[in-house]
Amino acid sequence: MRLARFATTLAALCGLTLSLQQAGAAPRQTVTTEYGMALIGLIIGKATFDTVIDERSFSVKGQMSSAGLGSLVSRTGGTSEVSGSVTQRGFSATRYGLDYTSDGKRWKSDVRFRSGRVSASEVSPKRSRNEKPSYIPVQRSQLASVVDPLSGLMIRSGDAASVCRRTLPLYDGWSRLDLRLSSAGSQRVSLTGYSGNAQVCNVRIAPVSGYDRNSKGLKFLQGQTIELWFAPIARPDVYVPVYARIPTTIGPLTLRATSVTVK
Repeated sequence: MRLARFATTLAALCGLTLSLQQAGAAPRQTVTTEYGMALIGLIIGKATFDTVIDERSFSVKGQMSSAGLGSLVSRTGGTSEVSGSVTQRGFSATRYGLDYTSDGKRWKSDVRFRSGRVSASEVSPKRSRNEKPSYIPVQRSQLASVVDPLSGLMIRSGDAASVCRRTLPLYDGWSRLDLRLSSAGSQRVSLTGYSGNAQVCNVRIAPVSGYDRNSKGLKFLQGQTIELWFAPIARPDVYVPVYARIPTTIGPLTLRATSVTVK
């Protein structure tokens, strides 16, 4: 999973999860969430997401684009979306998509799920039939119990201490990887629409398949720790990301929710 795609999906995830409603609230609402993205403290991007959720289903559509210094050095933009059903255990995606462009290069992904299993997947560009010997292909058996990078990071638990004690098996259409979470304490967070404690998780990336074992970028990420903050934004038993910090070779990339509006 390329770093740019990973950052885009994390931003989309925050747009989805900030829209959860308390039990007894209006059955259908649209929530608009805005974000800032920064690299070594300098604004490089912005994102806006519109989410609709009711008692049985959910969907989110978002758009990200370069801004500030980022718009001067690179033309970058992307959309990400997910839809599925709401269950007692949480959120079960049926379709996930990503469409990302940077400096004229475009990546698209369309993944269908059925009960946690990948039922269909289309990506562009497709993998070459003549891959390097160092490339690790995705095996069908590795897609039997996976989650998408958006709804997969929504954690339902009645115990705050357990939020960071898990491994998340992600698949985005290209790569299959595990996110291994461990606890790093808690922090206070505040943004328009929410103020409270967040569980801080240290995250390590463990690639499974769909990657080049000689990739310098992947080797760098494997040696780094990603930081994710989870908070019970709308329900006491649903913890969702409100902040992310991803190391890069030139400095940390951060994504932070700044405001949420309910209509």
